[in-house]
Amino acid sequence: MKLRTRLYAGLGAVAVAFAVTGFLIATTQQRYLTEQLDRELQSSVPVAMRVTDDRQGGPIPADDPSALLKLYVGHLAPDGTLTTLLVGESTTGTPSITPSVAVAHTLRGQTKPFTVDGTGTSDRFRVILVGRPNRPGWDIVALSLRNTDDAYQRLLIATAIGGLGVIGVIALIAAWVGRLGLQPIKQMTDAADAITAGDHERRMAAYPRGTEADHLARAFNTMLDERQAADNRLRQFVADASHELRTPLTSIRGYADLYRQGGLTDQARLDDAMRRVSGEAERMSSIVNDLLLLTNLDRGVQLALTRIDAAEVLHDAVADARAVQPDRPITLDASMALPCDADRQRLHQVVAALVHNALVHTAPDVAVEVSGRREPGGVLIEVVDHGLGMDGETAAHAFERFYRGDPSRSRHNGGSGLGLAIAKSIIEAHGGRIVLQTAPGQGCRFRIALPSVDGEPAAVSPSSG
Repeated sequence: MKLRTRLYAGLGAVAVAFAVTGFLIATTQQRYLTEQLDRELQSSVPVAMRVTDDRQGGPIPADDPSALLKLYVGHLAPDGTLTTLLVGESTTGTPSITPSVAVAHTLRGQTKPFTVDGTGTSDRFRVILVGRPNRPGWDIVALSLRNTDDAYQRLLIATAIGGLGVIGVIALIAAWVGRLGLQPIKQMTDAADAITAGDHERRMAAYPRGTEADHLARAFNTMLDERQAADNRLRQFVADASHELRTPLTSIRGYADLYRQGGLTDQARLDDAMRRVSGEAERMSSIVNDLLLLTNLDRGVQLALTRIDAAEVLHDAVADARAVQPDRPITLDASMALPCDADRQRLHQVVAALVHNALVHTAPDVAVEVSGRREPGGVLIEVVDHGLGMDGETAAHAFERFYRGDPSRSRHNGGSGLGLAIAKSIIEAHGGRIVLQTAPGQGCRFRIALPSVDGEPAAVSPSSG
């Protein structure tokens, strides 16, 4: 059953329940008023019997006039003749009773009140029959049900009006809930079906601000946007990875074809070809290893965390860089111990990657600065170069996989565009943060915040330091 059908069925059940409840209340009230009238009728029987004993109508006896103001008193003969002995001031018409009805209601001496229609009036009567052994026929004592029936009718009318009002409110609620509650669900279902069918640009319409429908629509659209962005990133990632792997594979295949065709008969050319094949294989192996590392980090693989001195890692990374470019001005500022819980190999990989980027993407005479210091809550490491820097768009994508600000130069230098992405993943796996501060002509400043032994990373706002 659809949700809309369930809603309407539920609201319909509420309307029916209200109608039944109103009817039961009106009926109960009528029964209560009838019981009150019966008690009044039974208490009036002794006075009515005095009237029948006197056998006269005329004025109401002066000894108890209030008891007879609404009372009808008469005598029904066995042949069906009805003799009226007393008619109260507020009573019109006479009860409609036949001898057969009288016999049925006086069996076994029963004198319980019962209801009959009236003659010469639209009123009904509540009647008690009194049979006397020494007098043929039955004495009739009756009270009109006019007030009781009027009250019952008024209550039914009020209940009906109230029921119509409730049904109207329910209809408005149903329309309101349908528009702001069910319609968004239907639209979301339609959008999901359309997206499944290939319409990836399909989105939900806007709804009034602050409503659940608006929140649902915005959340659904955001989810679709993020899904589409993730799909785009995945397609771009696959394309970039394929391109990166295709380049060394093309070179290896080219040398293999050249060798198979007899083009490498000279030993020197063969040795050079094998050297190039080996280099391309190493490059391809490096890309694959980087991708596997990123995959493991994405899966949350635990690092080998131990208590280390981060200053020693900085010394080793700077020493390696100086061995690669001995003429490059590379400075290190880490005079004190920097204890932290980290994977030494992975932390060295991050610092070495940042220093390597500075060496590759700046001129040979540009200074590179590496520093480390204690900060409240952890350790802060900085790698700074004074090169050309990056523009805002390049900096925003710097940590994305396979992203390059200058693709041709990076490939020429052997880069795959995964270094900064790996660095970010490794630092985040440590529970730390890495940020980049750069601008055209101002170089690049990478800040790494590692958590202290308490698990809280140091602060790394772009303006710090």
